[in-house]
Amino acid sequence: MDNFINKSCTTNYNQITSESVQNILKHDVFYITQETKNIYGEKEKEVPEFIVVDTGLEVKRFERIKTDTPLPELRSYIREDFMLNEESAPHFQTLLDYIYPIADWKPDKREFFFKNGKWYFLRDAYFRTKQGFEITVSPNGKITHICYKMRWDEYESK
Repeated sequence: MDNFINKSCTTNYNQITSESVQNILKHDVFYITQETKNIYGEKEKEVPEFIVVDTGLEVKRFERIKTDTPLPELRSYIREDFMLNEESAPHFQTLLDYIYPIADWKPDKREFFFKNGKWYFLRDAYFRTKQGFEITVSPNGKITHICYKMRWDEYESK
């Protein structure tokens, strides 16, 4: 059995060393792939991919986004001294690209902007609606709340 598993399954992990990830989050983030091949003589292989955060106490995946989703764990991973502002917003967009990547088959609908005390990092669009991260910040730019919203009407943007 061990020989079969060793020949058929490979797990690799790499730390994401992006400056954006390291300068915004308190913890290390890893990209994991698990390749399974030659099962039952099949030529195809499957390669599930995972992105996890190592908090020092446990390794966890980032919160799943299903519908309108508050993300308190993600907020808790952000460094206390990080301030979201015009200068740091592109780096925050890069962080989101690493930890919540957009599927290759989806068109790139990314944009970000600040409106009414909140940052919006839009990731996807359907017909006349957009969806993405809504981030509430204090007057000095400290992140106080993060959620994923499944729907913004076009007129609400910018």
